[in-house]
Amino acid sequence: MGFLWNKYCSLTSQISIVTPIQEVILTRMPLIHIPGGLYSVVSKCNNNEFLFDSKDKFELYLRHLMECKKVQGFKIYDIVCMSNHVHELYEVPEKVTIAKILQRVKGSFAIKFNVIYKRSGHFWKNKPFYRVVEDEEHAIACINYFHENPTRAGMVLHPSLWPFSGYNFHVHGDRTGLIGKLLDPLPGYSEFSPFDEMKIDVEKVLGSKKHKFLGSSIFQESMKTKYK
Repeated sequence: MGFLWNKYCSLTSQISIVTPIQEVILTRMPLIHIPGGLYSVVSKCNNNEFLFDSKDKFELYLRHLMECKKVQGFKIYDIVCMSNHVHELYEVPEKVTIAKILQRVKGSFAIKFNVIYKRSGHFWKNKPFYRVVEDEEHAIACINYFHENPTRAGMVLHPSLWPFSGYNFHVHGDRTGLIGKLLDPLPGYSEFSPFDEMKIDVEKVLGSKKHKFLGSSIFQESMKTKYK
């Protein structure tokens, strides 16, 4: 277990649940705020529409994310933006919850998109869904899962060929373009390769909304006990 697990242990007393009375949230699960915590987020377009159907629309979202990041001070370690959904990995600041981040990122983008493209109605399907990630090793496995989305969907033959992904940022050190400016390097990415069992566990968690926590069995049971 790496530095993020140690961070979780040291921050146990700071972890809190924010109720809907305290702030309007975008997620259906009770909001768990862990200062400096990692959150894997998936957001689907309404009715599974392919709303990201042009380069301009992808880039509009990436620029919007950069603006939000500058204002709220979060880190974003990875993104894979598909035509009808988006995967992201955030690290939240001490005093900014994942709900506040998603309100600005998702809510204001929907308004911006509809105005620019003269569209009405919901942009996102339901609410963005997040999972708390235990440590950098599981974060890396999570990122690798994200990167395989375009190939699983048959859109490209190799992850490096999908332009709206953090693959080339992490694997090839590409710091050019909007992705290069948006993402933060994840500590330890080049030094760790997730083993097969962890890959299977990550795919299981990310493939079902029943799982709210991504990590070791000890971590998952501990978090389930705290946040039923």
